Amino acid sequence: MRRLLALGLMLAMAKPAFAEPKDEQFRWGAASAAYQVEGATTADAKGPSIWDHYLDDLSLAGPGMSGAVAINFYDRTQYLKDIALMKRMGLTSYRFSVSWARIIPDGVGPVNPAAVAHYRQFIVDLKAAGIQPMLTLYHWDMPLSLARAGGWDNRASVDWFRHYAEVVFANFHDQVDLYVLVNEPLVERAMKILAQKRIAGTKAEFAIVPPASDLPGALRTFNHLLLASAAAKKSFDAKGYTGRLGLAVPLFPTLTAPGATAGDREAATLADGVMNRWFLDAMYKGRYPADVLQAARALGGDLDIRPDDAATIGAAHFDYLGINFYSPLFIRRPAGTGAGTGYAAEMFVPKGTYAAYNGAVRPDQFKALLDRIRVDYGNPPVIITENGAGFPGDDEMVDGAVNDRKRCRYLVDHIGAMKSAMKDGADVRGYHVWSSHDNLEWLFGYGSRFGMIHVDFDTQKRTPKLSARIYADIIAGKAVTDSDCDA
Repeated sequence: MRRLLALGLMLAMAKPAFAEPKDEQFRWGAASAAYQVEGATTADAKGPSIWDHYLDDLSLAGPGMSGAVAINFYDRTQYLKDIALMKRMGLTSYRFSVSWARIIPDGVGPVNPAAVAHYRQFIVDLKAAGIQPMLTLYHWDMPLSLARAGGWDNRASVDWFRHYAEVVFANFHDQVDLYVLVNEPLVERAMKILAQKRIAGTKAEFAIVPPASDLPGALRTFNHLLLASAAAKKSFDAKGYTGRLGLAVPLFPTLTAPGATAGDREAATLADGVMNRWFLDAMYKGRYPADVLQAARALGGDLDIRPDDAATIGAAHFDYLGINFYSPLFIRRPAGTGAGTGYAAEMFVPKGTYAAYNGAVRPDQFKALLDRIRVDYGNPPVIITENGAGFPGDDEMVDGAVNDRKRCRYLVDHIGAMKSAMKDGADVRGYHVWSSHDNLEWLFGYGSRFGMIHVDFDTQKRTPKLSARIYADIIAGKAVTDSDCDA
């Protein structure tokens, strides 16, 4: 099956040459997040974030697993070397996040000038290398004081974030013209639930699909995050700043396995509503999906959704859609629940499926997703804000080299799928690999790697992998196929 899929993508790539959008240069980039790479968690008067609390205070990723050093990316001497590596790869864009707890240490009080100066210098250094900044305001590192005040569960978070966004815009609007407002609300919520279970001493698997017990709470936080993003966009527009603002949402085509029951198909439809349509319908149709609202209300709990909330989100008119795509999700109804019993969905990987750390490897579903955005949501401008993979055993250092063949093939196939969707009319403006470097993977520590640049976490030595060379060839416009990954 995989050979047939690869052949299909190669044939698709053999069509007339891929053309960049006429109104701007296509952005070829990579991505990172502040907490995962920076380290220096107390430097320059930084305040504590919820992740400092999770890892340093509570050891939720295991003993000694901390973001205190990470890959030392806050250090200018180190990051200048990293920028040089990225320039050598040919990157024209770098997506990074600023830390809310650095910019405003307590979340809502005085601005920290040292943090602003640091990020301004970083942007200057990126641009000097010919790399354009894509600045993410929020990549999960909420100031601890605000997390303790309820975080995104609290509707006051809309005002907290608007204030923070106004500080960021005021300090960086002269340097940055492309912003990600928030990153992956769905996955952040799943991480929070996993953290809570670890705190309680309960053994639990990481589940992106919200369980029925958390569906009302999850939708409440998603609503607040979307409202906060809309408020930030409204403020940006009112100030007359120049730039484009969007959200980076994780989108997951929902699939069922052969032999799926009616209950499985019903579960997949509702899971699609929660993970995909909830965000897309609000942003592009100004309403929330009725089937998800009905299912959530049947479960009880406070959704805190007012009649005009979704319309307010739609009226924000975000400038582009940021898509984080890794994998589709196979969905089934949990054992013991039948069709017609309301919301109940669980994710699984069918036996024999070729999969990465984060799910089935299906570039065809990447194209299907981009086709769906084009057909069902008016073909908005799209930037791929994250796409990548990690595989067990793929990142071993052998004789000073890392030949990550599986990641290499993953990138070749998914970029091929994206180009095929663009030939069919999808308005894609940029593509960012997750991630530039191996880094801290949140509650999973340093065990799984996703970077194109290998990091020795003990010595901080960097080694570009095979995937970095192949990605550089793609950026340079060279014809690349899966066979080029067989170094």
